[in-house]
Amino acid sequence: MLTSLSSPLSTSRVIQQRLIRSVRLLTACALLSLGATSFGAEPSPAPLLWSTVPAVSPSEQPPPPKKPSILRERDIAFDERLVSTLKDAAARPLPPIAVELFDTDRYELDVLSTLARNNDTSFVRGQLKPQDSGEFLIVLNGAAVTGTIHLGRRLFKIEPLGNGRHRLIEIDPEQESKE
Repeated sequence: MLTSLSSPLSTSRVIQQRLIRSVRLLTACALLSLGATSFGAEPSPAPLLWSTVPAVSPSEQPPPPKKPSILRERDIAFDERLVSTLKDAAARPLPPIAVELFDTDRYELDVLSTLARNNDTSFVRGQLKPQDSGEFLIVLNGAAVTGTIHLGRRLFKIEPLGNGRHRLIEIDPEQESKE
């Protein structure tokens, strides 16, 4: 009779110990999934929509005539994964996406609307973060990207060059109006 009483007690004790282990394991997993950001570390920066690439050598491509309104320019290549995410009007919420203009400051894109067409063209409109920094309009058509970014009084344009390459141009708005 003693064995019949100890059996239910030991079974409930084993269940209780397993439950405690499970709770501890779940708590440890939850803390690990929160990552270092909850413990005061800086969050990792948002990935850049484009990166600077070396300009094509002059022997391969003649330089286009530089207009007086162009303040500076550089060749860029887009992150194809982020471009396809931007094209998808149903992909919400979007992951953080940043751009880096000619200064070293990064601006995060706050997409307000995406209009996708059947012909693989998408129109993406939004603002730059931090708030009230500026606004952007990007047109994604296949692998070609064109766009305009207004940052205060500064104006930037994105033009496709072909072969997956693009050019980021800073325009002098006063000179452009004269051309």
